[in-house]
Amino acid sequence: MSEQLRYLDGPQVSLEMMLETRDWRAERQLAVLKTNPQSTLIWLSARIPGPVKTGTHLTAKYQAIAQGIMNKYGANVVDAASYQRDTGFEFYIAVTQAPVQVKRDLVDFEQQTRFGQLCDLDVMYLHEGQTKQVGRQQLALARRTCLVCGDDAKICSRSRRHDLVTVQQVVDEIISEGWREV
Repeated sequence: MSEQLRYLDGPQVSLEMMLETRDWRAERQLAVLKTNPQSTLIWLSARIPGPVKTGTHLTAKYQAIAQGIMNKYGANVVDAASYQRDTGFEFYIAVTQAPVQVKRDLVDFEQQTRFGQLCDLDVMYLHEGQTKQVGRQQLALARRTCLVCGDDAKICSRSRRHDLVTVQQVVDEIISEGWREV
């Protein structure tokens, strides 16, 4: 990791750790939805490219995002928990709101500040015993943009258009700007 980075100072994670987290996340999401079958699940996780997903100041910023979401849904929150893993911050909130509206709300929420770009705000619900996700495409919303250049994030990621040092520097800059409720 570059010494120029101030905020990405957590441990490096391996691909194996990321895959284990993906499996853990899917199991946890299904368990939450089975416990709250009529709810919509909001799953907040870090969207930080590269081998370092955490940092000293980062947890507080994700907690501020999670608190902002909790405040937005207030009495409609039926369950919530957070997890701090080496692979990044994870937070879930189960609410009694329609999944499509929740996704629209969260896309708006993440676009309020640059820090919102470092959040994966997934929206899920239970259908015939399985988790179903509401995606941007279903709502005719634009794909996520690249943190570096603003083009389609998937295209930049798959083609490795930007080197890791550049991406990490942009992420570090976004973290330094922080998050504030607008």
